[in-house]
Amino acid sequence: MPSIRDNFPKAVVDALGKRAAFICSNPDCRAQTLAPSDSEPEKYLYIGKAAHICAAAGGGPRYKTEMAASERAGIGNAIFLCSGCADMIDKNNGADFPEAMLRQWKTEHENWVAQNLNKRGTGVGGDGGGGTIIGNRGTVIGGRGGDGGVSGIGGKGGSGFIHGDDGLIIGGDGGSAATADGRGGRGARGPTERVGFSTEMWGFGRGGSAPNHPEYDRRINLLIHIRNEYLSRFPSDAPFIQAGIDPVPIDWINQRLAEMSEPWTVKHGDRGYVLPALEAP
Repeated sequence: MPSIRDNFPKAVVDALGKRAAFICSNPDCRAQTLAPSDSEPEKYLYIGKAAHICAAAGGGPRYKTEMAASERAGIGNAIFLCSGCADMIDKNNGADFPEAMLRQWKTEHENWVAQNLNKRGTGVGGDGGGGTIIGNRGTVIGGRGGDGGVSGIGGKGGSGFIHGDDGLIIGGDGGSAATADGRGGRGARGPTERVGFSTEMWGFGRGGSAPNHPEYDRRINLLIHIRNEYLSRFPSDAPFIQAGIDPVPIDWINQRLAEMSEPWTVKHGDRGYVLPALEAP
């Protein structure tokens, strides 16, 4: 006799999809699950699924016998995914996707949706600088456009105009838009830095940076303090950290933040530590 499935009621399915903004909760996917139909204007394509974190029936992935039927069919046991990810998490009887991981996906995704509600999805990087020369033997090294951040518009790179011969214009790079953690737009590297000029020339054409959020500045100063504590506590590590060969261990930083009752932590990123996004006002 087949096991009884504790399926989600329609109200749970509807609420789950809306809470996820109909975007897959897998942080490595985040696919849109709704699209308009090309053939009929009143129809749409939908690939979203309300997936069980702990299986709806005995023998399924992550099934828990101690879970009540109402809990098994409740929104607390549901995660919104695209159809591909919903199938993927149940492969190998769910061994590669434990309950704790899926619950973390759900929580972090709903937080991400809330933080981006009614906000511009991406910022616009500033235009790169250029130049105009009327004359002979002029040289223009154009600046690059700035990166798009999470909001705002980065400043434009500087340009120039020369009327005459043997001119040189170094167009500044466009500044970057603000980032979610509160850092202002990064000051863009200038063309002299990118194309191999002597370091004496570095700085020409370098874009300025926008101001940081006050909370970001507070966190930066706190990280500086924690870094100095570590260097004082472990002086043998100092030469490597000061030279940029080794970073201050991230577990030390996060442990000190916890001891200071700070509600945030840092993660490793490609360019150093990554600070969390600031809470929406």
